[in-house]
Amino acid sequence: MNALPKTYLKPKYNLHQTNSSHTNSKTKILNIEECKSVNFGQVALDEQQSAILALMNRQIILLCRSLPASLQDSAVIVIQRYYTGFKISNLLTFFTKFYAPSWSLIHWMQQAKPVLQASELENAFSAQAMAYFVHMLDDRLANGQIPTSHLLLHLRSSAWVKFHYAAIDLTKNIVNSEELVEELIDNYFSGIHEPAEVDSINSYCNLFCKQFSTTLVIPILVAKNTGFDTALVRQAYESFGIAWRLLDDLRSCRDDAFAGELSAIYYLLPVEERQLWLDCQGEDEESNYWQKLQSYLEQQGILRKLISHICTSLKEAQKNADLAGLDGYANQFQQLAMPLREM
Repeated sequence: MNALPKTYLKPKYNLHQTNSSHTNSKTKILNIEECKSVNFGQVALDEQQSAILALMNRQIILLCRSLPASLQDSAVIVIQRYYTGFKISNLLTFFTKFYAPSWSLIHWMQQAKPVLQASELENAFSAQAMAYFVHMLDDRLANGQIPTSHLLLHLRSSAWVKFHYAAIDLTKNIVNSEELVEELIDNYFSGIHEPAEVDSINSYCNLFCKQFSTTLVIPILVAKNTGFDTALVRQAYESFGIAWRLLDDLRSCRDDAFAGELSAIYYLLPVEERQLWLDCQGEDEESNYWQKLQSYLEQQGILRKLISHICTSLKEAQKNADLAGLDGYANQFQQLAMPLREM
């Protein structure tokens, strides 16, 4: 998924310290074509987690059915057009393509401290599904990949209302939690509407965390309800989000360069070499500009450097999950990182 995939006074994440074994001269060169198929490891889901995923997958159809009757069929069609390739099986498994830690954090906290009622837990997962759907839709509407229409605006509004009502419901037993919800939502809009200047991989990741913050609302509220350390939960979840974003950037390197998208790879380039990336906008694979950039990225180990950053973020996520007492969640990060560490 792309651009999941985009209020700190200083960089919260420092990704400069990487494992030099990824980029030394004896390491096999990693090429652009190989990067297109790089992926996280498979996370094994037990029966309970599989049931949760099935619940989340039902939310897209339920969202469409919540619209006025005249819009319901059109909503299904437009989602299939832009997200599922007109395959009904993809629509019915919409969130299966999302990596498990994007929602399993809620499960692990509730499993350790089962204080939420069944209806509250179901609402939490439904809201998390809506948070991700809104994030994806906003991203594509903002960059012009999907043309704005009354249907999409109503679909977006309906998803937002479902998300927001569920979030507010989770605040009823927590002091000052409504303010926390508004803070995270404001972070999101400030990251979209008035983004801070980005000039490094660290500031790139910090901006992404702001743009990712609506998907953090429900996990933080569940953490408060269940008594987990919200700072550790946030660090674990955001570090995972960064790893996911960087993986997307690695896999879409060529397309991002041609589109003029300033991805993580651009910010890993030395400042004096960033023009190589900028020159590729509007070009294709046969252009000299692309050939120069491709050669530089491969020969200078920039692609492996990004993989090292991804591994660093997953390790940070695992560490904070362990510190929070969420062993099952931490184990999922180990599973995600496994194929990357073997490269």
